[in-house]
Amino acid sequence: MTVFRLLYGTAIAAVFIFFRDTIGIDIYHALIYSAVVILGIILVDLMAGGVRNFKFLSAFLSACLFLILGFIVTQSFRSVFANEAVRLVCLFMFIYIGILIGYKNYRLVENLFTKINLKVSKPKLTAMPKLVDTSTLIDGRIANIVEADFMEGSLVIPVFILKELQNVADSHDHLRRQKGRRGLNVLKRLQEQKGIHVEIDNTNFDDIGTVDEKLVAMAKKVGAVIMTTDFNLMKVAEIQNIKVLNLNNLAIALRQTILPGEELTITVAKEGKDPSQGVGYLDDGTMVVVEQGRKNIGDKLKVEVTSLLQTESGRIIFSRVKA
Repeated sequence: MTVFRLLYGTAIAAVFIFFRDTIGIDIYHALIYSAVVILGIILVDLMAGGVRNFKFLSAFLSACLFLILGFIVTQSFRSVFANEAVRLVCLFMFIYIGILIGYKNYRLVENLFTKINLKVSKPKLTAMPKLVDTSTLIDGRIANIVEADFMEGSLVIPVFILKELQNVADSHDHLRRQKGRRGLNVLKRLQEQKGIHVEIDNTNFDDIGTVDEKLVAMAKKVGAVIMTTDFNLMKVAEIQNIKVLNLNNLAIALRQTILPGEELTITVAKEGKDPSQGVGYLDDGTMVVVEQGRKNIGDKLKVEVTSLLQTESGRIIFSRVKA
């Protein structure tokens, strides 16, 4: 392709030079016109290639600018540049100076194009709607997350989720009834938040059986993500390529990083499995086992981390009383 460009540029210059009498121009204008056309072809070539080489683009733009400047200078001082050869030499010198300056200062052009691309072509990111399931409302942490302004977009509560929550709140079982009422209170807190839009969607999917299946179907239909603390629902949704936001995973990601040798201050809440052990908890609920801590139940102690154990139910930190 490089050879083709050279041959094509040579052909353009030859046409302007050999047919200058036919088109009514002198040798001076023939060279100028051919140079302009060749530079224009280079610009088109660079633009078609995505302007990846800003050095050449900067050199080209600077050459054009200095060509115009040289033309103005030679026209303004005709008495000095009366000889055509001198004028051509002057113009080519201006072009060469422009190429050198542009090539060495290509960062200016690169920064300019980068700013233009950021302003013109930067896509606007919009938050996907989030379908909130019953387990998330009962869990309650979503209200704290929203109040802390860590949630964008809109929260959608499907009507079948609201009905399920009402059924839990009306349960004869005391524990289930308390959970249902907590979920309703959490929903009320969410609706009172000004920083996020909460919508009750009346789409019911009567032809689908379970609530989880309805939630997955609705996520597919409206292009939403599902918020849940239900592990099984999360796996079913992920199998069907539906994005899931699991508050338990978020809690794990935000856990304090603890290393052996670090000091912690905890309150010993109860005795451990071994007769001498005491058990306390971090703010995120992580269990801390304190060796020889049974006698200090109810006391706030400084302890040193000795080891950590990751289990299916969570993380356990083992420690000893700081001497």
